[in-house]
Amino acid sequence: MDDQESQIHQLVESAEREKDRGSELRRDALTKLIEVAHSSNSQLKCYAANHIRYFFNDFPDLEEDAINVVYDLCEDQDSRVRIEGYRAISSVSSVEHKWVKRNSDVLVQLLQSDEPEEVAVVKTALCDHLDMDPGVTLGVLCDQIIPPEYAIDEEEQQIRDRLRSLVIAFLKVDAAEAIIRKYTKTPGTNTENVLVSQLLMAIKRLETRDVEVIIKDLLLMMPCYIPGSARGMDLLHVLIDKARSSLNVKSNDLGSIKTIDFYISLAHFVAIQKRVASPVVLLRFYCTSLMGKPVLQRFSPEEQLVLAGRVVEALEACEDENRLRPQICSHEQLSFFRRQVVDGAPNLLEALHDTKLESSTMWDTLRSLLLACKRRKEREDWVVPFNLATSISRFQTQAEQLGPGNNSDEIRVLIRSLTETSMSQASSSTTVDGDGLYERPAHLPARPQLGRPLLKRPDMSRPPHTSTSGAVSNSRSAIQTRDSGSVALPKRSLSSGEAVPYIKRAKTEFTEERQLTPSLLSRMTMPISGDAEKASRKRGGAGKIRTDDSSEPDKHPMSGYSIKGAAAHAERGEESREPTPRTSSLLDRMNRSEGVDGGGKWKRHRGKA
Repeated sequence: MDDQESQIHQLVESAEREKDRGSELRRDALTKLIEVAHSSNSQLKCYAANHIRYFFNDFPDLEEDAINVVYDLCEDQDSRVRIEGYRAISSVSSVEHKWVKRNSDVLVQLLQSDEPEEVAVVKTALCDHLDMDPGVTLGVLCDQIIPPEYAIDEEEQQIRDRLRSLVIAFLKVDAAEAIIRKYTKTPGTNTENVLVSQLLMAIKRLETRDVEVIIKDLLLMMPCYIPGSARGMDLLHVLIDKARSSLNVKSNDLGSIKTIDFYISLAHFVAIQKRVASPVVLLRFYCTSLMGKPVLQRFSPEEQLVLAGRVVEALEACEDENRLRPQICSHEQLSFFRRQVVDGAPNLLEALHDTKLESSTMWDTLRSLLLACKRRKEREDWVVPFNLATSISRFQTQAEQLGPGNNSDEIRVLIRSLTETSMSQASSSTTVDGDGLYERPAHLPARPQLGRPLLKRPDMSRPPHTSTSGAVSNSRSAIQTRDSGSVALPKRSLSSGEAVPYIKRAKTEFTEERQLTPSLLSRMTMPISGDAEKASRKRGGAGKIRTDDSSEPDKHPMSGYSIKGAAAHAERGEESREPTPRTSSLLDRMNRSEGVDGGGKWKRHRGKA
């Protein structure tokens, strides 16, 4: 030790013994320590770093100079001096707590040191600051985790990313035990509020890389995250918001899908595996945002299988909550969500079937979906829809080939119980009935009425009459029109290659007053009446046979009215409403209408059209 070092040591020792803390001796000692800290002597620098703390808070006007000297020592070229400077920071904060925040910020920056020995000292100094003021120190640490809202250049971004990883590692490895057992042991403390609020803010702004560590290794390790806690619900809402915002980005690139799956898996971990949040919130998100076919198709078959499994696990968790804590999941909520899951089951079953991956996870998921359908069927007046039964039946063959294990027997029973009734009803309801119409399945709602006006039935109280034999020849068509109530089709000439359209006659009742005319074939096989036989014997004779002879004015002529006769009859009207007399057969009318003219030739009298 040289004379300079000896003089400084004597001055400092005398000042330490001085009881008057504001004496000039103590001021001179502090001033001398600040001076030698800038010397080239490493021994004096280390000595200054170790003794500044004894005089630091006695002279407020020298505090700024003293703390800057300590910071300079932390950047010295000599590793020994730097280490003493790190320790000096802790000593200064211990005597004056107002410097805890600023000194903690400096220590956080010093975590970037490349020397493991120095990093260990810095971490110890940070732990000391946590003991001094945990709320302030944790706030400083979290400030380095939260990304800034403003844009920064690439170099600064890299520095921040590296520092963030160092801070998270420090909290996870070096400070986690103290945080859990000391600083957040009592729920609702200021330290807990600071740490939780800052970390949730960080999750909202961070990308996926550091979020999982923050949640699993920091937040969920705190005593405030217990089943059904408000803290857990806040965390779950943050994760769901992140997943929903990622879903709203209409992109199918791998990075976007991975981001969505990342936040969904964390939300599932929080609500289902750790049970620190209500599964009702998570299941509602699944039903409203994930079970649609367009959303499911954005994921790979393997990811769709995982998503389907998460949905049924969330439903099972809600069932557990309903049994244990009905205030969290009521019976009405459970029934509502079960209906939503079952309504979306065809999409989930399609995802399971399309994966082509028969695993225990797939069969467990299928079993859970079938159980949900069964419970809804048993507890509600609900029939399995045909599309759902079809989706379930696609697993029939695979289930029959399934070996022991994987609840194979139960799955086969569930498939049969859910598909037999629906498939049989669908088969019977889609067969053709007697009228050639298809009946709609019973579970479908009624079709709305088209509002088309019905065709007005023509008035058949007075049969039409004409004076021509052509009109008489169409009497059968008129009778069919009158009996069936349908509109007669217009006549068209058919070529030899055209087929006559078949018109189905409606069924009618046979009464004494209305009877259908016998068919043409039956009338041709009947015996020829007397008048017709006489007419056939007089072929070649002279004279005409009157076809409109009728001695009774109110009776219709046998061969119909002439045009004038029909008009006169219409003016007279018919007083009696007796049933229309049976029209003579076509063969009779043809025989009666034939006669012999004066030249001895056969002549057919035809009525005018």
